[in-house]
Amino acid sequence: MPSLLNLFFMIFFLLESIVAILGNGFIIVGLGREWVRCWTLPPGDMILASLGISRFFLHCAAVLNNFYNYFSSNNRSVYFIIFWSFSNVTTFWFTTWLAVFYCVKISSFTHPIFLWLKWRISRCVPWLLLCSLLISNLIFIPSVVKTYLVLYLPVTGNYSEKTTLDDITWAFQRHIFKPLQIFILLIPYLFFLVSTILLISSLCRHLGNMQQHSTGPQDQSMQVHITTLKSLFFFLILYTSYVLPLIIALTAPISVCSFWFWVWQVVIYAGISIHPALLILNTSKLRRALKKMLHDPETA
Repeated sequence: MPSLLNLFFMIFFLLESIVAILGNGFIIVGLGREWVRCWTLPPGDMILASLGISRFFLHCAAVLNNFYNYFSSNNRSVYFIIFWSFSNVTTFWFTTWLAVFYCVKISSFTHPIFLWLKWRISRCVPWLLLCSLLISNLIFIPSVVKTYLVLYLPVTGNYSEKTTLDDITWAFQRHIFKPLQIFILLIPYLFFLVSTILLISSLCRHLGNMQQHSTGPQDQSMQVHITTLKSLFFFLILYTSYVLPLIIALTAPISVCSFWFWVWQVVIYAGISIHPALLILNTSKLRRALKKMLHDPETA
């Protein structure tokens, strides 16, 4: 029976995950209906829909894995871990491509590389999403190997044979799987960081020029730039608050029975649980769909 503190953070984590699942589900349904109606989606919406799908399954896998691990003593939760690992890597890459896409489209840099990317990026989006799925297999395949080592290698025999199997599993986990997992997560995060910083820098410079040449009160365009900057700063903080605790948790795992495990889970998923709501409010199609649903649920 969990302690009161454990129970509190378990419930908090569950509610946090439900909010994220509902938010991402709304993004999937909203953009899915748009795709069914037009049989196409703009590149930015395509990335947004992919991100919504990956995060939806990420939160589902996290809930199933954490609670199954807590209430069950067998190793079958590794199936959820495989699913979680794949969804997690795709979430990292789709978030990165969203940042890269808006950086290239919105920034005012005049370097030839940026101009070339600005012209090409929209046509490259489907291929970038496909590459993200292929890269995610670099985690999926080792996860399957680890599952095989844990569940399907024979464990009958004497003590030394069992010890050897445990050593193989531990060595694979420590020297291959975890370093590969961290490496694959850090690469998209660095791309995201560079893209977001470049976009913030471009917007700050453009906003400075607007303020310098403005003689009256702030116009609508300036307000839009200020709102965009605030959203980017918040996005950067939310994503970083997911990445850093997650990498720490991967390098120093905590027992699922520990009180600190559930505190850590709440911290890890807090940022990406809030982010779907921000995406809905900042995307005109989703914002209109939300207003329509709230004012006229029967026709939504």
